[in-house]
Amino acid sequence: MTVGHARHDSAEGRTFADVVARASGGARTAGQLSYDVIRECIITGLLAPGEHLRQEDLAERIGVSRIPVRTALMQLESEGLVSFHPHRGAVVRALTVEQVREIYQLRALVEAHALRKSVARMTSARAARLRELAEVLDGPHEKGTLHGQRTDFYRELYDAGDNPFTIGIIEDLRNVVNRYLVGRHVAHGLRYHRELARLAARGDADAAEEVLRGYLAEYCRRVIETMADEGEPA
Repeated sequence: MTVGHARHDSAEGRTFADVVARASGGARTAGQLSYDVIRECIITGLLAPGEHLRQEDLAERIGVSRIPVRTALMQLESEGLVSFHPHRGAVVRALTVEQVREIYQLRALVEAHALRKSVARMTSARAARLRELAEVLDGPHEKGTLHGQRTDFYRELYDAGDNPFTIGIIEDLRNVVNRYLVGRHVAHGLRYHRELARLAARGDADAAEEVLRGYLAEYCRRVIETMADEGEPA
């Protein structure tokens, strides 16, 4: 499957053209624009795992030359989102079941650590903000808002301002597997953010960690189930 035959809409209702239009609004170089667009399209499922990424097609759709597109693809390869194969070129990296399990095991370890550290330093202002973000995230979503809302919630939950390196690790792990969630409706029906925010706000780290680990385990199970249904490699 080539990028020319990519799915037209993500689970959030956005198209490739929507992503380009939004990214083009800022003062970005051609390289940064290419990176931002391709990365967002991968992690939101607009470009599916295993999809062939033809540089000419991407350059035309983004409105840049091939050089910044190739540079962006190489950077995304270093982040685990793109793979280069002989005679095929670049493709959106697909994961095996064992790799998905490993990612969720790592996420549980790192996110539980971040959660406990954050809960120990919870303030009333952060608790109020966390509840507010949880209400938005567990409610109905406007087109193109889900990924940003989820990012905002977890950055507040894990106190991103005081834990930038930990947050970077968490978001890198989440982005590698995120396209199996957003792009395939795996997260449908999972609404746990209000409960997690409530427990974190009242300082109950043990109960909050239990909810978090249960949520990650259920996500992992659903992703693997979806991969099996769609014939992904084991």
